[in-house]
Amino acid sequence: MSVAPSAAAETAGPPLGLLALAAFASMAAMRACDSLLPGLATSFGVSTGMAAQTIAAFAVAYGLLQVVYGPLGDRRGKLRVITLAAVGCALASLGMARSHSLSEALVWRALAGAAGGGIVPLALALIGDTVAYERRQVVLTRLSMATISGAIAGQWLGGVLADAWGWRTVFVGIAALFAVVAVALWRGMRTAPAPTPATQPFVQQVGGVLQAPWARVVLIVVALEGAIGFAAFSFVPAHLHIAFGLSLGQSGAVMALYGVGGLAWALNAKWLIPRLGERGLVLGGGALLCLAMGLLAMADAWIWAAPGCLLGGIGVFMLHSTLQTHATQMAPQSRGTGVSLFALSLFAGQSLGVTLGALAMDLSSPRVVFGAAMVLLPLLAGVFGHLLARHHRGH
Repeated sequence: MSVAPSAAAETAGPPLGLLALAAFASMAAMRACDSLLPGLATSFGVSTGMAAQTIAAFAVAYGLLQVVYGPLGDRRGKLRVITLAAVGCALASLGMARSHSLSEALVWRALAGAAGGGIVPLALALIGDTVAYERRQVVLTRLSMATISGAIAGQWLGGVLADAWGWRTVFVGIAALFAVVAVALWRGMRTAPAPTPATQPFVQQVGGVLQAPWARVVLIVVALEGAIGFAAFSFVPAHLHIAFGLSLGQSGAVMALYGVGGLAWALNAKWLIPRLGERGLVLGGGALLCLAMGLLAMADAWIWAAPGCLLGGIGVFMLHSTLQTHATQMAPQSRGTGVSLFALSLFAGQSLGVTLGALAMDLSSPRVVFGAAMVLLPLLAGVFGHLLARHHRGH
């Protein structure tokens, strides 16, 4: 397996802090609606399941635009594209704050997802461009701390702000955050080295990634991870609010333990990664996800959701960080394209999972979604762990 770039090249990238700030804002925007579904449903006069379309709209647009952002970042400069995406997110968040119907909200959430799709995947690709493979998973984990913190802010603080001042305040705050991010990135872009643009045509860049058998495996697995795991956790705050009567802020606080679990993983990743190895991380993550989903599916009191979310956060990021690292190495010559296809697969899977989960929620209960995930996630981890072992033997 290639270990490019060299250690000398590692100094050429933009400051990790700038990428982390952008990633934080992006994830806060993405997860903001998780704790707001009951409030959105009341405001727009729709069911909670219908309000969940705001999550799916963001995810669908986020994923679809990856076929544009990846090649564009490779050709025009990844940091430049990230900066423009932050501006777009600020404007779309302001539009969401002014929405007065579900249809209007869906448009603004889709635009926010379309803009947000140009941030985290290209930040991952930038790290892939500038950090050698042996160190990359640890550095990617540091970026994950920002994305996890952003998810916590979106889920928990979003609920708290909505309880205190209404859900529109959440999106005004997100817009202000993106404005700060855009200014910081613009200043960083002025001092960053000029990018080396890709020279392959658009179709050839995408085709070059898809021709690799291992790339196809990674893309399929991450799509299934999104459809089963990421989608299932989206319904936890609404489930806690409806089934156990928790306020939006309280539901968001419990869900924030998912992010705390991810942070616990990130803080310990430096010594866990070499000890467990990639296959051990995948299998361990699958086992924790099985336990987490079991707790959520069978809990007769909200308190059981707390360890479920905590263990789920650890499990998800053990599995996902391994997939993420392989995504940055699928196509070293078109890394932005490769990582963007990875994000496309993830969010296409998540949008399908949220859509099916919302249907199950309206017809039955989120417990059905959690129970299915309890069975399917460890199965997915086991299959990927087996394929990963074969891939390493072949290299």
